[in-house]
Amino acid sequence: MTAASIAKDLRAAIRSGTYGPGDRLPSEAALMSTYGVARMTARHGLSMLKDEGLTVTRHGSGVFVRAFEPIVRDTTGGPVDASTVTAEIDETGAGLTVRTLGVTAEAEPSEKVRTALGLSDGASVTVRERLHLRERKPVLFATSYVPSAIAAGTPIADEEVGPGGTHARLAEAGHAPVRFREDVVARMPSIEEIEELRIEPGTPVLSVTRTAYTQDDTPVEVSYVVLDAGEFMLRYDID
Repeated sequence: MTAASIAKDLRAAIRSGTYGPGDRLPSEAALMSTYGVARMTARHGLSMLKDEGLTVTRHGSGVFVRAFEPIVRDTTGGPVDASTVTAEIDETGAGLTVRTLGVTAEAEPSEKVRTALGLSDGASVTVRERLHLRERKPVLFATSYVPSAIAAGTPIADEEVGPGGTHARLAEAGHAPVRFREDVVARMPSIEEIEELRIEPGTPVLSVTRTAYTQDDTPVEVSYVVLDAGEFMLRYDID
Protein backbone atom coordinates (compact mmCIF):
# COMPACT_ATOMS: atom_id res chain seq x y z
CA MET A 1 0.00 0.00 0.00
CA THR A 2 1.39 3.37 -1.03
CA ALA A 3 0.91 6.83 0.44
CA ALA A 4 -1.02 7.82 -2.71
CA SER A 5 -3.43 4.90 -2.17
CA ILE A 6 -4.03 5.95 1.43
CA ALA A 7 -4.65 9.53 0.30
CA LYS A 8 -7.03 8.27 -2.38
CA ASP A 9 -9.08 6.28 0.15
CA LEU A 10 -9.27 9.19 2.60
CA ARG A 11 -10.12 11.63 -0.21
CA ALA A 12 -12.99 9.41 -1.30
CA ALA A 13 -14.22 9.19 2.30
CA ILE A 14 -14.18 12.99 2.59
CA ARG A 15 -16.05 13.47 -0.68
CA SER A 16 -18.67 10.85 0.25
CA GLY A 17 -19.30 12.56 3.57
CA THR A 18 -17.88 9.80 5.74
CA TYR A 19 -15.63 12.52 7.13
CA GLY A 20 -17.32 15.91 7.15
CA PRO A 21 -15.94 19.43 7.69
CA GLY A 22 -14.22 19.60 11.05
CA ASP A 23 -14.01 15.83 11.51
CA ARG A 24 -10.73 14.32 12.65
CA LEU A 25 -9.09 11.84 10.27
CA PRO A 26 -7.47 8.62 11.49
CA SER A 27 -4.11 9.14 13.14
CA GLU A 28 -0.81 7.97 11.70
CA ALA A 29 -0.88 5.05 14.14
CA ALA A 30 -4.40 4.08 13.08
CA LEU A 31 -3.44 4.22 9.39
CA MET A 32 -0.33 2.13 10.08
CA SER A 33 -2.52 -0.54 11.68
CA THR A 34 -5.26 -0.42 9.03
CA TYR A 35 -2.99 -0.48 5.99
CA GLY A 36 0.04 -2.29 7.42
CA VAL A 37 2.44 0.49 6.42
CA ALA A 38 5.35 2.33 7.98
CA ARG A 39 4.78 5.62 9.81
CA MET A 40 6.41 7.66 7.03
CA THR A 41 4.02 6.18 4.46
CA ALA A 42 1.00 7.03 6.63
CA ARG A 43 2.36 10.52 7.28
CA HIS A 44 2.96 11.12 3.58
CA GLY A 45 -0.59 10.01 2.76
CA LEU A 46 -1.99 12.57 5.21
CA SER A 47 0.36 15.30 3.96
CA MET A 48 -0.86 14.76 0.40
CA LEU A 49 -4.39 15.70 1.49
CA LYS A 50 -3.03 18.76 3.26
CA ASP A 51 -1.18 19.81 0.11
CA GLU A 52 -4.48 19.55 -1.79
CA GLY A 53 -6.10 21.90 0.71
CA LEU A 54 -8.54 19.25 1.96
CA THR A 55 -7.25 19.11 5.52
CA VAL A 56 -5.61 21.18 8.23
CA THR A 57 -3.24 20.03 10.94
CA ARG A 58 -3.78 21.13 14.52
CA HIS A 59 -0.60 20.44 16.39
CA GLY A 60 -1.22 18.14 19.31
CA SER A 61 -4.74 17.31 18.12
CA GLY A 62 -4.43 15.67 14.69
CA VAL A 63 -5.51 16.17 11.10
CA PHE A 64 -9.00 17.53 10.40
CA VAL A 65 -11.17 17.93 7.31
CA ARG A 66 -11.03 21.53 6.22
CA ALA A 67 -14.31 23.45 6.33
CA PHE A 68 -15.00 25.77 3.39
CA GLU A 69 -17.62 28.40 4.22
CA PRO A 70 -16.81 30.99 1.58
CA ILE A 71 -17.30 34.70 1.89
CA VAL A 72 -19.21 35.60 -1.27
CA ARG A 73 -17.69 38.63 -2.94
CA ASP A 74 -20.72 39.49 -5.04
CA THR A 75 -20.23 42.15 -7.71
CA THR A 76 -23.46 41.40 -9.54
CA GLY A 77 -25.31 44.22 -7.81
CA GLY A 78 -22.76 46.87 -8.72
CA PRO A 79 -19.09 47.77 -8.31
CA VAL A 80 -17.16 46.74 -5.24
CA ASP A 81 -15.16 49.41 -3.45
CA ALA A 82 -12.26 47.80 -1.60
CA SER A 83 -12.60 50.39 1.16
CA THR A 84 -16.25 49.45 1.75
CA VAL A 85 -16.18 45.82 0.64
CA THR A 86 -17.64 44.77 4.00
CA ALA A 87 -20.87 46.59 3.22
CA GLU A 88 -21.83 44.05 0.60
CA ILE A 89 -20.09 41.08 2.23
CA ASP A 90 -21.74 41.60 5.61
CA GLU A 91 -25.09 40.75 4.03
CA THR A 92 -23.85 37.16 3.81
CA GLY A 93 -23.26 37.08 7.55
CA ALA A 94 -19.50 36.90 7.16
CA GLY A 95 -19.00 39.61 9.78
CA LEU A 96 -15.93 41.22 8.25
CA THR A 97 -14.19 44.16 9.82
CA VAL A 98 -11.76 46.54 8.14
CA ARG A 99 -8.50 47.77 9.60
CA THR A 100 -6.82 50.71 7.89
CA LEU A 101 -3.10 49.96 7.92
CA GLY A 102 -1.95 53.23 6.49
CA VAL A 103 -2.68 56.21 4.26
CA THR A 104 0.01 58.11 2.35
CA ALA A 105 -1.22 61.40 0.93
CA GLU A 106 1.57 61.70 -1.64
CA ALA A 107 3.79 58.91 -2.86
CA GLU A 108 5.78 58.23 -5.97
CA PRO A 109 3.96 55.54 -7.97
CA SER A 110 5.61 52.46 -9.37
CA GLU A 111 5.80 52.19 -13.14
CA LYS A 112 2.95 49.66 -12.98
CA VAL A 113 0.68 52.08 -11.12
CA ARG A 114 1.76 55.03 -13.27
CA THR A 115 0.83 53.14 -16.43
CA ALA A 116 -2.50 51.91 -15.02
CA LEU A 117 -3.55 55.45 -14.10
CA GLY A 118 -2.02 57.11 -17.17
CA LEU A 119 0.04 59.50 -15.03
CA SER A 120 2.73 61.81 -16.33
CA ASP A 121 6.26 61.83 -14.93
CA GLY A 122 6.42 63.56 -11.57
CA ALA A 123 2.77 62.93 -10.69
CA SER A 124 2.13 61.43 -7.27
CA VAL A 125 -0.56 59.13 -5.87
CA THR A 126 -2.48 58.75 -2.64
CA VAL A 127 -2.11 55.24 -1.24
CA ARG A 128 -4.59 53.47 1.04
CA GLU A 129 -3.75 50.09 2.62
CA ARG A 130 -6.40 47.99 4.37
CA LEU A 131 -6.72 44.59 5.97
CA HIS A 132 -10.09 42.80 6.16
CA LEU A 133 -10.66 40.29 8.96
CA ARG A 134 -13.19 37.53 9.52
CA GLU A 135 -13.53 36.83 13.22
CA ARG A 136 -9.99 38.15 13.80
CA LYS A 137 -8.54 36.06 10.96
CA PRO A 138 -7.13 38.23 8.11
CA VAL A 139 -8.70 37.23 4.79
CA LEU A 140 -8.09 40.13 2.39
CA PHE A 141 -5.37 42.71 1.89
CA ALA A 142 -6.00 45.70 -0.38
CA THR A 143 -3.87 48.57 -1.61
CA SER A 144 -5.52 51.34 -3.63
CA TYR A 145 -3.97 54.20 -5.57
CA VAL A 146 -5.68 57.46 -6.57
CA PRO A 147 -3.92 60.38 -8.31
CA SER A 148 -2.95 62.90 -5.63
CA ALA A 149 -4.24 65.67 -7.88
CA ILE A 150 -7.72 64.19 -7.33
CA ALA A 151 -7.39 63.01 -3.72
CA ALA A 152 -5.78 66.16 -2.31
CA GLY A 153 -8.11 68.04 0.02
CA THR A 154 -10.63 65.17 0.18
CA PRO A 155 -11.15 62.41 2.80
CA ILE A 156 -9.50 60.00 0.36
CA ALA A 157 -6.22 61.29 1.79
CA ASP A 158 -7.46 60.86 5.39
CA GLU A 159 -7.49 57.71 7.49
CA GLU A 160 -11.32 57.77 7.63
CA VAL A 161 -12.64 58.02 4.10
CA GLY A 162 -16.27 58.32 5.20
CA PRO A 163 -19.59 56.69 4.22
CA GLY A 164 -19.63 55.18 0.74
CA GLY A 165 -15.87 54.79 0.61
CA THR A 166 -13.42 56.08 -1.97
CA HIS A 167 -15.90 55.90 -4.84
CA ALA A 168 -18.36 58.18 -3.07
CA ARG A 169 -15.60 60.72 -2.46
CA LEU A 170 -14.50 60.49 -6.09
CA ALA A 171 -18.07 61.20 -7.17
CA GLU A 172 -18.23 64.23 -4.87
CA ALA A 173 -15.02 65.51 -6.44
CA GLY A 174 -16.49 65.19 -9.94
CA HIS A 175 -14.71 61.96 -10.85
CA ALA A 176 -17.46 59.39 -10.38
CA PRO A 177 -16.44 55.88 -11.48
CA VAL A 178 -18.93 54.40 -13.94
CA ARG A 179 -16.98 51.40 -15.26
CA PHE A 180 -14.67 48.89 -13.64
CA ARG A 181 -12.25 46.32 -14.99
CA GLU A 182 -11.04 43.40 -12.90
CA ASP A 183 -8.20 41.04 -13.75
CA VAL A 184 -8.16 37.96 -11.50
CA VAL A 185 -5.20 35.60 -11.19
CA ALA A 186 -4.96 32.54 -8.96
CA ARG A 187 -1.46 31.91 -7.64
CA MET A 188 0.44 30.65 -4.64
CA PRO A 189 1.07 33.27 -1.94
CA SER A 190 4.35 34.97 -1.19
CA ILE A 191 5.98 34.45 2.20
CA GLU A 192 4.79 37.92 3.23
CA GLU A 193 1.20 37.13 2.20
CA ILE A 194 1.26 33.83 4.10
CA GLU A 195 2.29 35.73 7.22
CA GLU A 196 -0.06 38.69 6.68
CA LEU A 197 -3.16 36.60 5.94
CA ARG A 198 -2.19 33.57 8.08
CA ILE A 199 -2.84 31.28 5.12
CA GLU A 200 -3.03 27.53 5.59
CA PRO A 201 -0.33 25.53 3.75
CA GLY A 202 -1.34 24.53 0.22
CA THR A 203 -3.87 27.37 -0.11
CA PRO A 204 -3.59 29.70 -3.12
CA VAL A 205 -4.60 33.34 -3.19
CA LEU A 206 -6.75 35.26 -5.64
CA SER A 207 -4.96 38.35 -6.89
CA VAL A 208 -7.41 40.96 -8.17
CA THR A 209 -6.41 44.11 -10.05
CA ARG A 210 -9.36 46.47 -10.30
CA THR A 211 -9.32 49.74 -12.25
CA ALA A 212 -12.10 52.35 -11.96
CA TYR A 213 -12.93 54.57 -14.94
CA THR A 214 -15.00 57.75 -15.26
CA GLN A 215 -17.57 58.52 -17.94
CA ASP A 216 -14.84 59.78 -20.28
CA ASP A 217 -12.85 56.55 -19.71
CA THR A 218 -10.25 58.18 -17.46
CA PRO A 219 -8.77 55.79 -14.86
CA VAL A 220 -9.13 57.36 -11.39
CA GLU A 221 -8.26 54.44 -9.11
CA VAL A 222 -6.35 51.19 -9.33
CA SER A 223 -6.52 48.63 -6.54
CA TYR A 224 -4.50 45.51 -5.92
CA VAL A 225 -6.43 43.06 -3.75
CA VAL A 226 -5.13 39.74 -2.42
CA LEU A 227 -7.74 37.31 -1.10
CA ASP A 228 -7.26 34.04 0.76
CA ALA A 229 -8.79 31.59 -1.74
CA GLY A 230 -9.70 29.31 1.15
CA GLU A 231 -12.09 32.00 2.40
CA PHE A 232 -13.62 33.57 -0.72
CA MET A 233 -15.83 32.85 -3.69
CA LEU A 234 -16.09 35.48 -6.45
CA ARG A 235 -19.46 35.92 -8.16
CA TYR A 236 -20.03 37.66 -11.50
CA ASP A 237 -22.98 38.04 -13.85
CA ILE A 238 -22.10 37.80 -17.53
CA ASP A 239 -24.45 39.05 -20.23
